[in-house]
Amino acid sequence: MDIKSKQTAWWGFAGVAFVIFVLLQVPASWLMSKFYKNNQMFKNVSGNVWKGQADWQKGHLSGSVVWKTRPLDLILMRLGADIELHSGQTQMQGIVGYGLGKTITIKNMSGQVAADTLKNVVNWQWPSNNVQLSDLEFKFQPEQGFSKADGKMQWGGGALIYTFAQRQDRMDIPSLLGQIKDENGKLNLDIQDQRNQKIANLNLDPSLMLDVQLTQRLLQNTASYTGKAGLDTYVISSRQPLFSGAF
Repeated sequence: MDIKSKQTAWWGFAGVAFVIFVLLQVPASWLMSKFYKNNQMFKNVSGNVWKGQADWQKGHLSGSVVWKTRPLDLILMRLGADIELHSGQTQMQGIVGYGLGKTITIKNMSGQVAADTLKNVVNWQWPSNNVQLSDLEFKFQPEQGFSKADGKMQWGGGALIYTFAQRQDRMDIPSLLGQIKDENGKLNLDIQDQRNQKIANLNLDPSLMLDVQLTQRLLQNTASYTGKAGLDTYVISSRQPLFSGAF
């Protein structure tokens, strides 16, 4: 490559960098009003594309989100940002990306999901212990589903007061551990107790339908439960949309 070609390449690089810099300074509120005219979710948007924050509400859930754009993710042909999400006592932070093929990428997502958030999703009296999530990551495409999933869950458990068949009951949930992985395009959460004994299994498919299986070992912590089966046997199974109720 001769000197003239090198200069042209550098000028081209500088031009692209300048355009990116200008775009990052665009006010986030203007961008929201321009391309998201029917916005019912985000309010009080401030800052710019580079760095900003907003309040959000979805159903009964509400909170705030703070973002900081990751310009180098453009090299990977995707938009990316460091995200901090808050809702009541719930806090999550990590990296969110959106790329070709409508691919959503989650990386290094960690934080806690509090009882007040769970109550807004399912109106039960949840244990006060927060659900801890660490190093959550996955890729999601609408047609292919989930891939490259990993992460861990930990929950101290406690007394859950719930209503089933118009009757209130109580379950003393033990301390739980969970491993997140992908399986045949589904996001899988395998839940065990502290002795690595099977407790529950959750699968989320590409259409965001959630399959839940509960073992005899878990249900025997309910005072009124009288069923008999092997402790590792899944005795209750359900299938429902992930976003229901509060959503």
